[in-house]
Amino acid sequence: MNPTEKALWFVESHLPEAVTLDDVAHSSGVSRFHVTRAFGA
Repeated sequence: MNPTEKALWFVESHLPEAVTLDDVAHSSGVSRFHVTRAFGA
């Protein structure tokens, strides 16, 4: 699973919770910068 797929899986599996950018980055093994770039935020 690539980092983008990991990030999507993490967010989808934690929908009822408050999820931070740091949580997503940590779960996918990349930096906050890379998560932001991958999703165009």
